[in-house]
Amino acid sequence: MKIIKDSQRKLMFTILICIILIPFLNTDLVICKKIPENYLEKNNDSAEYWGLIFAVGIYKNHSNQNRLSMLEAADDLYNSLLIHSNWNEENIHLVKGEQATGTNLIRELMWLIQNEDNNDYSLIYLTTHGSPLKNQNGDIIDIPPKDEADGSDEILVMYDGFENWYSFIWDDLLNFFLGMLQSKGICLIVESCYSGGFNDDYIVDSIEDISYKSFNEEFGNELLQQNRVILMSSEESTVSYGSYFSFHLIDGFNGIADYLGNNDGINSAEESFYYAQNKIDLLGWQHPTILDNFPGEFPITF
Repeated sequence: MKIIKDSQRKLMFTILICIILIPFLNTDLVICKKIPENYLEKNNDSAEYWGLIFAVGIYKNHSNQNRLSMLEAADDLYNSLLIHSNWNEENIHLVKGEQATGTNLIRELMWLIQNEDNNDYSLIYLTTHGSPLKNQNGDIIDIPPKDEADGSDEILVMYDGFENWYSFIWDDLLNFFLGMLQSKGICLIVESCYSGGFNDDYIVDSIEDISYKSFNEEFGNELLQQNRVILMSSEESTVSYGSYFSFHLIDGFNGIADYLGNNDGINSAEESFYYAQNKIDLLGWQHPTILDNFPGEFPITF
């Protein structure tokens, strides 16, 4: 029976993990529109929306690396989702600051896996410093399986990442967890600074040390699978500044993107991305990237 198979799958998953682990617009703006009459019927009204919002923002004993805007963006996203009828408080976990450790990220991904099903939508938001992976000697590393064209995995730095060079989550591990999700739609949002832009000196000494074989391009392409859309704050040769991308995305989720888009009452990931991209491109500092394998538009709020 399916219930037994699912239970066995999640038990095996838990055991396996144990082994592995030994601002142009006001973000309060909400444009309310009528939901299309056939929307719930077409998309199955029993679908649930699950969210994991994970923001590091502060770093143990390295306050010079703190980016408090990450924490603000996480709070804004959490509050904005709850304005909309398709989101429930018990279905969203918000983790930030000192709690944003690698262990807790794994724990939260497991929570998501254990609760969502193949009729649901999952939204995962990650914001922290990002970089190609290098060891303490500055050599690039590709953790097995050896699958990196440029010889380096891509990483997201956790709360104590500047204390312990190994405190990070890398692309292959994140992809492993995402692969366990059954959701019919997965939206991954990554707002991570390209480390040279913020002098993350435990990984690199300067921006010249970083290969411009894209952090974001490599990171995103490895995570892109069917039914996923990945929104990233920059592309291969540009750093990511502040949390401007997130704030504009949130405006989009609150309705402005759909108002300027197809105006159907559904605030999609794609509409919000292109709205945010247009805003960020005007600044000329960075260039957001989207990788989309979700059929149609991914509904975020309505």
